[in-house]
Amino acid sequence: MTRRSCFTPGRALCKKESMKKQIVLVADDFGMNAKINEAILHAHVAGGLHAASLMMAQPGTEEAVAMAHAHPRLQTGWHLHLNDSCPATLERWPWGPSPVQAGIGIALSRSLREIMRREVMRQWELFRGTGLPCHFVNSHHHLHAHPSVYQTLVEILGPDFKGWIRLGRIRFFRPALRFFSTSLLVDAFLHRERRLSIWRSTDTLWGLDRLFAMKAHEIRAVLPALPEGFHEFLFHPRTLSCPDTQCLLELISLPTD
Repeated sequence: MTRRSCFTPGRALCKKESMKKQIVLVADDFGMNAKINEAILHAHVAGGLHAASLMMAQPGTEEAVAMAHAHPRLQTGWHLHLNDSCPATLERWPWGPSPVQAGIGIALSRSLREIMRREVMRQWELFRGTGLPCHFVNSHHHLHAHPSVYQTLVEILGPDFKGWIRLGRIRFFRPALRFFSTSLLVDAFLHRERRLSIWRSTDTLWGLDRLFAMKAHEIRAVLPALPEGFHEFLFHPRTLSCPDTQCLLELISLPTD
């Protein structure tokens, strides 16, 4: 028998799983532009999407904030961005659009670390100014796992932050790709910060091997074997008809027996 998904952000998958398995479906890049905003809101209103991470100082940020206020069941988080975006404190990124160049520059240059700190502080200030609750924190290209960026977040958010942070172990729908993936480096940084984290974090992160191409049947296939814990599935809706949006729509109803 098929019925509406038991997926509820911040709650267990279903009662038969002892209320200990938690699943959250998150869309990144909320606020990047109007088409992405439309796709994210459509997936949420239809019932497939739990949460969206909001980018500050982008062309679609103001619209995304209004959408989030109008739909309070959409859990909003802060999507920190330090590359491939419009800075909040600068005209352009001094390290260019590459996350690798951003990471290296921040690691090696004191002046670039100070630029990063000012940017992180300003983006957090802008998020707080929206009046939206911050249920979680993550970042564009996972740069929040960079040691210097993570330390800045610790200083800014402090131990009283009640949300969760994306630090889950990276999991692949196609395990063979793990050995050929740059995600290994990301996973190493995530593991370091997960051990040091003062906040709650996800246990696993799914979707890096399916960027912009998530598949509902693959998600359904891994759900039964997931252990107890907090599991995040990452989406990047781009348009109403793109693969990630369509995947979310297919996940509205799931078999629970």
